[in-house]
Amino acid sequence: MDSLEDAAVPRALYEELLRNYQQQQEEMRHVQQELERTRRQLVQQAKKLKEYGALVSEMKELRDLNRRLQDVLLLRLGSGPAIDLEKVKSECLEPEPELRSTFSEEANTSSYYPAPAPVMDKYILDNGKVHLGSGIWVDEEKWHQLQVTQGDSKYTKNLAVMIWGTDVLKNRSVTGVATKKKKDAVPKPPLSPHKLSIVRECLYDRIAQETVDETEIAQRLSKVNKYICEKIMDINKSCKNEERREAKYNLQ
Repeated sequence: MDSLEDAAVPRALYEELLRNYQQQQEEMRHVQQELERTRRQLVQQAKKLKEYGALVSEMKELRDLNRRLQDVLLLRLGSGPAIDLEKVKSECLEPEPELRSTFSEEANTSSYYPAPAPVMDKYILDNGKVHLGSGIWVDEEKWHQLQVTQGDSKYTKNLAVMIWGTDVLKNRSVTGVATKKKKDAVPKPPLSPHKLSIVRECLYDRIAQETVDETEIAQRLSKVNKYICEKIMDINKSCKNEERREAKYNLQ
């Protein structure tokens, strides 16, 4: 009997330890469930924050796009944004030194117009000219004709001629890097970057009337340099053909 009583003590201790272990397991399950529930909540909150950030970015893009579309629509209707042009001219600041040198360099082109206006005042009309931004003005009648041009390529090439003129384009390159097709090719001066940006902005405004897909817009804008390069090649080819015809005529 004494030995049986001694054996009963460890068994009672074992059962108590077993109950404690089971209780701890149950508590652990509750903790794991709570952790999983918390993790799911954090994931949902992260998704909501990401969606909110995307919405804010999209709203900003839509506001910018809406502003551009309003400017283009006003121009299509035959009027520019409602601003006082004389006031703009009187308040206009002098261009930066880099832009000022570019203006003087290309002052004899058809795209140059004195008294540059601020960049934000796009598509305003004055004395038969349309302001494209950064002090670049083009003929109003040619600008309206450009709006009915079909295709990005033709639009970009015609706009480049309006801004630089054929005399400037034939003696320039888009990047200023010599072609690799000819070993002895001499690099030509590059086109002014700020005017290239004006071409891209005008094309952007045109594309934005057709689509809001940023991927498509980026792909179409990426071809601007290619279009202008093709136009320069066409001009030079036409000049060479004209020279050959003149030489042949003189021989006769």
